[in-house]
Amino acid sequence: MKEEIAKEILEQCSPQYLHIIDDSHSHKGHSGVSKHENTHFKVVIAADIFINKNKVKRHQYIYEICHPFFKQGLHALSLNTMTVSEWKQ
Repeated sequence: MKEEIAKEILEQCSPQYLHIIDDSHSHKGHSGVSKHENTHFKVVIAADIFINKNKVKRHQYIYEICHPFFKQGLHALSLNTMTVSEWKQ
């Protein structure tokens, strides 16, 4: 699932930087975590698509992109969304 999430974000955001970490192993035994992993991811992204968008709007945008993955078992995303200039600082 990590690769599919990355593909969608790359296509829709054209980020300068994208790093996705599968953090599912840290949540084993928690409610909503399957035995098959692919449930919890950390996404760090720097893209100019976030210019003039506040943190809430940035996160909503990524959640909209990832909506189909929640239907496939994704349980949670941890997001760090930045513009390219914010990332370079």
